[in-house]
Amino acid sequence: MTTLYSPPRLAPFGLLLAATLLGGCLTTELSSSWLVDRLRILAVRPEPAEPSPGDTVSFEALVVSPDAELELVLWIGCLADAAGVLGCELDMDLLGELEGLDPESLTPEELAELYQELQDVGLIGAEPYLPPSYSVPDDLLDGLSEEEQREGLSLFVQITAMPQGATDEDDFELAYKRVPVSMASTPNHNPQIRALLFDGVELEPDTVVEVDAGQSYELEPVLADDAVEIYEYWSESGEVEERVEEPYYSFFVQEGSIDIPFALHPYGEFSWTAPGEPSDQERSIWIIVQDRRGGMSWWSQRVLVDG
Repeated sequence: MTTLYSPPRLAPFGLLLAATLLGGCLTTELSSSWLVDRLRILAVRPEPAEPSPGDTVSFEALVVSPDAELELVLWIGCLADAAGVLGCELDMDLLGELEGLDPESLTPEELAELYQELQDVGLIGAEPYLPPSYSVPDDLLDGLSEEEQREGLSLFVQITAMPQGATDEDDFELAYKRVPVSMASTPNHNPQIRALLFDGVELEPDTVVEVDAGQSYELEPVLADDAVEIYEYWSESGEVEERVEEPYYSFFVQEGSIDIPFALHPYGEFSWTAPGEPSDQERSIWIIVQDRRGGMSWWSQRVLVDG
């Protein structure tokens, strides 16, 4: 792989172009699955989780890092059957014309036109300039049988997070997400974590907890009442089955250690041991919940380590 342009000369869309060219080749040395010691994309949430034709889907990614500041989060989308070996294929000639362009220098009208051009070639988001979204064509499922419409098609989304000062492809983080588009009678919704039990105390969102260095604490996510959905599943024989979702959790920490990295609802309790000598007083813990149908959400917990 070749080195990217030097950071001072890399305008936002030059960085975007470079990431598009090399995004499929990224490799990163792996560490413990639960330890956030580098730039990572932990989760991607579409809303709605299972759209129908005509819906507009918005996206949010949980991008975390121990120290890196983000320059750009690039979103590329296409139907799954149109994705190649390296993901969605884009019009590279048009992207090349955007190199060196600074969106902040454009008028609102010019910016709107630019965003439409980006959407046309599959660039569905470029944060912080363009919030990621995808408008599902009204006729996407036309021509399919009723059974095929219930099953639907998949939207393929690839996300590339680029930190400030990126000079090499290894500085980037890449993630993928499949989003079902269907006419299902019981479409999926993202499960929500409504609270967190921290050593038995129920916390509201955005609460900051003070902890002691080196001490262990029991944490347990509390799902919203409607998070576990009952849905219809059509078997190959055409019979309808009623199924109940089985959400599961993934746990991540910025520092310290945990006893288990995964858990299956309703057994979501895990133990976190605070670092004995934290590199910074404020640390974070993240809990991801998924429902096996593609729905996803998370809880971010900030802690202040004393000592």
